[in-house]
Amino acid sequence: MMSNNQTVSEKMLGLGKFPVLSAKDTLKRALDEMTKHRLGIACFTNESNELIGILTDGDLRRLLLTRQSPLPALLVTPAIEFGHSSPTSIQGEQSLTEAAALMHDKQIWDLPVVDSSKKLLGLIHRHDVN
Repeated sequence: MMSNNQTVSEKMLGLGKFPVLSAKDTLKRALDEMTKHRLGIACFTNESNELIGILTDGDLRRLLLTRQSPLPALLVTPAIEFGHSSPTSIQGEQSLTEAAALMHDKQIWDLPVVDSSKKLLGLIHRHDVN
C-alpha cells in the first residue's frame, strides 16, 4: 500500500537506470538504449542536463506506420526528431499521488522527474506510483 506522503524522488529510477541521450543521438542508439534498459521511453537532455525531449514506444509505432523513408535512413536520423520536445514531467518533491493523477490524466506510463530548473533527476514508472 502506498503512503500518501511518499515523494516521487523516493521511488524514481535514478540516472543510469533508464535511457538518457543527447539531441544528436540517432534513432538506432535510442532503440539500443531502450532495449538495453527494457523501457519504452528515452529522455533527451542538453549539455546542462536539462530535459529537452522524450521518445516513447508509441512514437516509434507511429513513426513506422507514417514514414515512407527506408528503415536504414530512419536509423541514422537524430531520434529526438521523432519524439516530443516539451514532455510532461514532475518534480521530485511532489507526491506519488500527484504523479499517479498526472499519469492517469495524460494516459502515460513513464514520467521524467526534474528539478525546478528542468534538470533531469530520474524517471517514475506507473507501477511505482500505484
